Amino acid sequence: MSQFRYVPRMGIDHTSRTLAITAAVVSLLASVPLVYLALRAFDADLEVWRRLWVGQIPPLIGNTVALAVTTIGLAALIGGGAAWLVERTDIPGRSIWRVLFALPLAIPAYVVAICWLVLLRRGGLVDLAAIRWFGFAHGELLLPPLYNLWGATLVIGLCVFPYIFLPVSAALRSTDRTLEEAARIAGGSRWAVARQVTLPLIMPAAAAGALLVGLYVLSDFGTVAMLRYRTFTLAIYQQFAGQVDRSAAAILSMALIVLALPLLSSEELLSRRSRRLNRSRSWQPRVPVALGRGRVPVLALLGVLVLLSLGLPLGVLGGLTLQSWLFPTAADRIWGINNDGLLRHSLNSLLLAGAAATLATLLACAPALLAARVPGPMSSFLLALSKSPFTLPGVMVGLGFVLLFNRWLTLLAGTLAALLIGFVFRVLPQAVAANESALRTVSPVLEQAARTLGCNGPGSLCRVTLPVAAPGLLASWVLVFVTAMKELPTAVLLRPPGFDTLPVRIWVAASESVHTQAAPAAFALIGLTMATLLILMRRQDGLARVLEHGRSGEGARA
Repeated sequence: MSQFRYVPRMGIDHTSRTLAITAAVVSLLASVPLVYLALRAFDADLEVWRRLWVGQIPPLIGNTVALAVTTIGLAALIGGGAAWLVERTDIPGRSIWRVLFALPLAIPAYVVAICWLVLLRRGGLVDLAAIRWFGFAHGELLLPPLYNLWGATLVIGLCVFPYIFLPVSAALRSTDRTLEEAARIAGGSRWAVARQVTLPLIMPAAAAGALLVGLYVLSDFGTVAMLRYRTFTLAIYQQFAGQVDRSAAAILSMALIVLALPLLSSEELLSRRSRRLNRSRSWQPRVPVALGRGRVPVLALLGVLVLLSLGLPLGVLGGLTLQSWLFPTAADRIWGINNDGLLRHSLNSLLLAGAAATLATLLACAPALLAARVPGPMSSFLLALSKSPFTLPGVMVGLGFVLLFNRWLTLLAGTLAALLIGFVFRVLPQAVAANESALRTVSPVLEQAARTLGCNGPGSLCRVTLPVAAPGLLASWVLVFVTAMKELPTAVLLRPPGFDTLPVRIWVAASESVHTQAAPAAFALIGLTMATLLILMRRQDGLARVLEHGRSGEGARA
């Protein structure tokens, strides 16, 4: 049954006033890029508006919406199907499959795009193998095209399906089998029970994952740039990099925000209306479906999915890395054999992502705790305001801060402080949503008991609230850290001269088609992010809960 919990209001004392002021400051700072982009866009000349609305915006809307729809469909098919097979059938190694299907989150989509291009582009590995081993003439072998909608859909879909797999898998595990058995006893067929009972139970989790996929697509930059599929993020970057007047980039940013509003509204509606089914004392898991002779084909199907989403990227990157070390070309010698700067780039990424995740998690506690403990219009408004950068992809957050620093804060322009500020507010919405979920798990009764025993507001926060919420806050930090590690456009736009992160190294090398120099950096990035994801996954359902409750995340993550 659904559970409702009364949350008593905190008294309007010094502690709550301090919390409200802190939350207001954080929320106002978070909205600075969005406000500045809006002011810059509406200050633009009318001729710029007319030119963009007539020539660029309509095809960009078509391309972006088409990519979002097809990717959500593919991710739902893969993630939902894999979740059902893993949780509802008798396949062996269920816990191993759960880990394998979560790890693609650690691989940036632009890295996967590089691997597919190395394999399937004209003159790539498959084409050269066909010429050398099977006698094909150059250009005779028909290869599937990647520089189109379907290529972008395949690449992104194989990276984001865990956003649907994880929450749906958790929902299927927590569903009480007695509900479905009661429907079967009432005369329902297997398909009728699945449609009328099981599907409604897992729909909130599936919808939350689909929203994450859609917002990821809207914010993706690196993949569409690699595959030359022109969406809003790529057009914004091109307008920013190619013209003196950056107002056109701000106008396109506003158009993308308008395009994202339906998804954001759906997220808020789902947050208000979704309900949870709790396990009762008599809860029992569902009896797995016996696959019988179908077990081998199912295992083969799941193996192919792991091969495409994990094996192929890691195998291609491993081969390119060995090639750069054992058989360096002239380009490798120019770039530096053995990637001499790889350790420095890794340290830069670790320090930047760690600092950004720590600051974002700390700042996010104020609006999240205010919304959890002082419910009301003001706290809801500040919570929404702190999540406002969620509407901005990384390229737009970076653009907003670049324009702001160049015009008003010139002392920060081109500094490491500017890069850190951009990263913090890039990941802040994700931290706010995840922190809110973690803090709501702490019963206000515990805090009231601490105050009764003599603890003041800060004392009860430090001695009761934060220790109890620590596992959720740690999960929030890890997920924000992973997002910051993979962040590309914010780093490209805001990095100071000479400060390169792993994503920047990958991007620069791949842009020059020196893939043997991009591969080691990609390997290092994947290894670091996989390690942090495995830490988070040690707690059962930890990552699924963060994804389901903290729906404002990775989007990003380009």
